Amino acid sequence: MTDARPAVPPAALRRPASPARPRSAIGGRPVPAASARPARWRPVRLVGVAATGLALAMFALLHVLVAQISPVGDTISDYALASYGWVFDTAALVLAGGSVPLLGPLLHGRWPAVPIACFGCWCLGLVVLTVFPRDPIGVAVSPTGEIHRWAAVATLLGLPIGALVTAVRHRGFAARAATTLAAACLIALVPFVTAYLAGSPLKPYVGLIERILALGEVGLLLLLGTVSPDSVVAGSAPIPGAGAIRRRCRGDRLSGRRTGGRS
Repeated sequence: MTDARPAVPPAALRRPASPARPRSAIGGRPVPAASARPARWRPVRLVGVAATGLALAMFALLHVLVAQISPVGDTISDYALASYGWVFDTAALVLAGGSVPLLGPLLHGRWPAVPIACFGCWCLGLVVLTVFPRDPIGVAVSPTGEIHRWAAVATLLGLPIGALVTAVRHRGFAARAATTLAAACLIALVPFVTAYLAGSPLKPYVGLIERILALGEVGLLLLLGTVSPDSVVAGSAPIPGAGAIRRRCRGDRLSGRRTGGRS
């Protein structure tokens, strides 16, 4: 007896072809998959998370080592004047260094000057705080102390503004949470600045306000480290190489006009 099973066409036995990977409009090179692109920043950001965690641990250690500084009425910078001042300086520098791998991927080749300047104020401001310490309590404000005061305000102001400008251009839960937390930090800055610089009725609580604000901004920093650099809202950032494409098209139109005029 012969086999009555229907013949299978040879084309059906072939292995289905994998879909072609999209290619870039510039150079025709394959574009990496969207899921693979955020992974390249993961090791870099893990370094930033580790550095930020170490800085937080050092700041917390200062509250144990230096008991004479009040966490309610004295600022965090007062620890720089204590016997363990080097711990404060080291923690600030570690936090500044850890901020770079957390914020850098969000600025990778696409953002205007405002977020760069704001994040630069945060990172460089932390360094300035260690170079120009504040004046001791009860001493007249010196030029060094004045630089420290305004550097502290610029540092705490730069991160939430930069985060707000950056997060609104990204999709996802982390970006929305960063937008909300950045707005909350900016609101909390008002009572801190008035107590720190102007001497408002909240002056006796300036240390507590600053610590709450600092914790919120460190949380904001870590939250920005979870925002995918590739989750940009369409139309909110320039396409790399778009200027070169426009110039090439403009040149083609001009050469076409010249050729048409000669004919």
